[in-house]
Amino acid sequence: MRRFLVSVAIGSLALAGSAAAMLAPGRTIVAPSPVSSLSVTYRSVVYAVTENASRTRCAYLELWDTATRGLWRFGESTTRVCREGPSTGSGISDVATSGRRVYWLTYVGGNIREYALWTATPSRRSPRLLAEGASDVDAGIPAVVLGDGTREGVAYAVGRSVTYIADSGARLFRVELNDRVRLVAAGIGPGRARVVAALGDGRVVTLSADGRVLGTLPAGAAVVALGLALPGAIVQRSRDVTVGGDTVTLPAAAVMRDYRQGRVVYASGRQVRSRRVSTGADALLQVVAVRPGQRPLFSTDAWGSAWATGASVSWRAGPLP
Repeated sequence: MRRFLVSVAIGSLALAGSAAAMLAPGRTIVAPSPVSSLSVTYRSVVYAVTENASRTRCAYLELWDTATRGLWRFGESTTRVCREGPSTGSGISDVATSGRRVYWLTYVGGNIREYALWTATPSRRSPRLLAEGASDVDAGIPAVVLGDGTREGVAYAVGRSVTYIADSGARLFRVELNDRVRLVAAGIGPGRARVVAALGDGRVVTLSADGRVLGTLPAGAAVVALGLALPGAIVQRSRDVTVGGDTVTLPAAAVMRDYRQGRVVYASGRQVRSRRVSTGADALLQVVAVRPGQRPLFSTDAWGSAWATGASVSWRAGPLP
């Protein structure tokens, strides 16, 4: 999970940690220009590649099947506005995958940004438009909100509406909630829980595989990061992350990335670390170079982890160290 609404400043933070070894790359590939967004589901890694300096090639994304080493390119036709050199910027702001299907969120504009969400697969590579809209960047919420995926599907939100789409492309559900959605994520939660959404008023809603509301956490401080796992909704507000009935406090300015193996995975400066819920034991997982104001590109799920430094994308199978 990579979704959050605050910036992480560059720099390392000295933290107490275990002596466990860091994640070592199992496989690495290099893109022709820096990577701007990344997500992993099962053995598939999807990442966005920025436009080149001369703008003869606009941003695109690639799906990397780490099992077969297959590599497919998508989406350059959706970002060709870059050739016009818009002064207010353009590109791909977010990506997700459910394994074979990819999703990407394009944007154009500065203070008011226009967003469009697209999907495609290796067998049907022509982009299909799913949603679009415009929003003020100062509002802190894109007009279209994209969540990380699972092998079952990917969720996205537009305004109050949450849509959940299967890897096949079929719509699993679309529901209207009673406030604007700030963050959304898919996951495998308790029972039939599959999607979690953070609303503008601070409430967090858990939805079933067919869109029924299974539970609502009361309003509180703004949600910084969000996930869904077997304990239920995993919610970060300020420095505190709630995992079921437990709370983990992260260092100042740290942002949760995921919950895995009983540990909260989080980013602090250019470090990606984990903190065990039961004991508070803290371990360094990876150091990812970032530019000022950017977040480390790191994603993990039950089958492996992926990260990117510059144009280099690495993946490692198996559990966290």
